[in-house]
Amino acid sequence: MAKGKNVLDNSEKETKPHNIPDVDREYLMKIAALAKKLRVKAGYSYESFAIHSSINRNSYFRFEKSALTGDNYTVALLLKVIRGLDITATQFFQQIK
Repeated sequence: MAKGKNVLDNSEKETKPHNIPDVDREYLMKIAALAKKLRVKAGYSYESFAIHSSINRNSYFRFEKSALTGDNYTVALLLKVIRGLDITATQFFQQIK
């Protein structure tokens, strides 16, 4: 270990919960639900879609699960999902009601 540097192991890392306002959480849930609907409509299983979109299948599974939980996901992941659906971000977001 370098002098003067404190290194935390994984058990000491502080985790911060995402404090997402309910209105935003509802929107996150709508986004994930729409992505799942469009994926199913395009005929992909969640696993085949993840491969098609170059997304780790576990990451994609958690993304779709956020439709039920409202958990946070990254914009980068969302953009990969939208590209995998072969639509533009504008087309995607116009479908959210």
